[in-house]
Amino acid sequence: MRSLSHAHRERMKDKLSLIESLESIICEQQNALHSLQRVALYPGYALPPLPPIGVHKLVESISMLQGERAQLQVEIGELKQDIEEKDRQCQQQSGDLLQQIEELKEKIQQREEQLSQLQAEMGVTDSEKHIQNLSVENQGLKRSLSVTQGLLEKLATINCQPSAHLMKENEELRNKVLQLETTLQEKTEQLVYAKGHMDTLQWRREEQTRQLEEKIQGLQLSLESERHRVAEVQYVTQTVEVESPTLLCSLAKAEERNRSLMDQVSRHGERCHQLEEQLKRSEELTSSLQAKISSYELEIEKLKEQLMQEIQQLEAQKEEAIKEASECSEQDMDTLRDQLIGVQSRLATLQPVLKNMKTNYNSLRSQVRNFSQFYEASIQEARRQICSAVTTVSEANKDLLQKYQREVQLRKRYHNQLVELKGNIRVLCRVRPHKDITDQEGSGGSSIITDVNDDTKLSVTHKGKERSFELDKVFLPESTQEEVFLEIEPVVTSCINGYNVCIFAYGQTGSGKTYTMEGTADNPGINLQSLRALYQEMEARKGLWSYTVTLSMVEIYNEVIRDLLSRDPQDKLDIKLNPDGSGQLHVPGLTSMEVKSFRHIKKLLALGKRNRATFCTNMNERSSRSHALLTITITGREFSSGVLTTGKLNLVDLAGSERVCKSGAEGERLKEAQNINKSLLALGEVIQALRAKQSHIPFRNSKLTYLLQDSLGKGNKTVMMVQVSPLEGNIGETVCSLNFAQRVCKVELGPAFRKIDTTKAEI
Repeated sequence: MRSLSHAHRERMKDKLSLIESLESIICEQQNALHSLQRVALYPGYALPPLPPIGVHKLVESISMLQGERAQLQVEIGELKQDIEEKDRQCQQQSGDLLQQIEELKEKIQQREEQLSQLQAEMGVTDSEKHIQNLSVENQGLKRSLSVTQGLLEKLATINCQPSAHLMKENEELRNKVLQLETTLQEKTEQLVYAKGHMDTLQWRREEQTRQLEEKIQGLQLSLESERHRVAEVQYVTQTVEVESPTLLCSLAKAEERNRSLMDQVSRHGERCHQLEEQLKRSEELTSSLQAKISSYELEIEKLKEQLMQEIQQLEAQKEEAIKEASECSEQDMDTLRDQLIGVQSRLATLQPVLKNMKTNYNSLRSQVRNFSQFYEASIQEARRQICSAVTTVSEANKDLLQKYQREVQLRKRYHNQLVELKGNIRVLCRVRPHKDITDQEGSGGSSIITDVNDDTKLSVTHKGKERSFELDKVFLPESTQEEVFLEIEPVVTSCINGYNVCIFAYGQTGSGKTYTMEGTADNPGINLQSLRALYQEMEARKGLWSYTVTLSMVEIYNEVIRDLLSRDPQDKLDIKLNPDGSGQLHVPGLTSMEVKSFRHIKKLLALGKRNRATFCTNMNERSSRSHALLTITITGREFSSGVLTTGKLNLVDLAGSERVCKSGAEGERLKEAQNINKSLLALGEVIQALRAKQSHIPFRNSKLTYLLQDSLGKGNKTVMMVQVSPLEGNIGETVCSLNFAQRVCKVELGPAFRKIDTTKAEI
């Protein structure tokens, strides 16, 4: 490389001398040109002679320069190849250096992990743990020795125990001492083992430290060699001067990479220095641990000596205690002999007394045996008398219960006759089963108590007080739909004879009004059962009477009457007086369908149910938002006399009274609730006026009461089915409903009368 640079310098000198000669030749040629120009301008000017040698020399120099130029181009190409080769070598060396640096990093990391493990082992090693355990166990041994000393002191204080017991305790103490010696020997062996294990760990650490030092020395040598190699590369890069800017740029990049490599090498050297310092610290820690171990060994030796001294003291105390115990036992034996002699003398005097007591005991025993036999016979006799008395009382109770039930039935019949004569509104109460109420409607225990023996009374616990109510009939929660209908069937079938009958369900929302009136497909309510009973009665009179049945269904929604059987249920209807002058009310435009069969009625009821307004509230998942009125008009004609009878059956399912704070009604639902409560309030005012027998009854205060004027007027049969909820959360509404029911019970509509037309019969 040096020869190449020297040759390059020589060539550069030749080129410089050649360039100077070319410049001198060019100057001469320029002077010659100026002379030619002067001759052209001044013809009289004499032209100096041109030196031909300069021209030839110029031509030769140009040709030589061209040759040198070609040669230089070849040399430049070779230099480029050499530089590229050097770049590749530098890159390869840089890659090797980087790889070696990564390997050094990995080795250093491994050594750091090993050092951390050594520090952890040296910080809290198994030997230290063993030593700590040994110190704890030595303290336990000391406590055991103190306990043993206490036992020996107790043994020394005992003066009245027999020698056998003392020997047993001495044997136990000797066993405890042997156990303590065995435990001490085991702990000593464990300490020796821990010391050997510590020596092994120290030897391993020294071996690893030596290997680390050798590797660090090897790494330092490799770093020195790399530094020399990098210095050579720097020298080569400094001596080579290249005209091409691309080569200069690549050389600068190589120098930059070399500098970065040198920085990395210096950092790794610092890291090695840090590792050496960590090794020194670990050696210092090891020496401190060895000092601790030696101090622990000295302490264990002291503990051994103390233990031996205490054992010797225990042996001496034990011998003294045995000697004292034997002396005490001999004294006790003497006293016991004296006591035995005294006891024997006493026994000799007590033997005749004992014989007398034995004879007395035998006599008492025989008496007790006889008494037990007498006692058992007395018990059997008393048991027989009690059983006979219980049987007599139970039979008497059965007779009383039968008489009571007969009296209740008789009282009920007389009451019904009295109600029939007075025309009172019959009030029936039905309690919804607690199990059928969903979580959405509330929770809590039942607040209603029914009387099994008296079906006219029920009690409600409200605000800590129990209130009793008496109605015409109270159905238990487990009562079926059939049982409810059987109670009102005579009233329903009287419609065929020309009576006006009204049955309406009243109660708070979610208490079961719609279920009682409509029921389900599998368990029909009052509506379907009433129609079925009417058709059965008409079928029984088929040869004597002919009947025409018409049906209409309306609902009162937001104080608007709507026809549920119309093609457009949204049409509004109104209540008018009948133009025939009878004073009866009718609804113009109301659809009145003549039905021929019970199946036809079921289809019409299904249509009306679909058209009825129902929505979901917080109190009821399917809450009726309107009052529904089903009217069945039955016109009968007797074949023999030609008498015409007209009966009307109104089945009313009132919308439930509700509290807005509980139902969560908002918007349209709030408006519905307000109209429902308003119409029910009007119904209460009508009931109050009827009860007080006022001259003016405010039927026109609401569309509901106006439409029920025919049913609540004189000469009609009216039944009210009040529905109540048993939940404690609904106790307020339940009490209000029962209070209203008691007021309705006292309303007298007068005796019911038939609607008979005999004019055609007379004709």
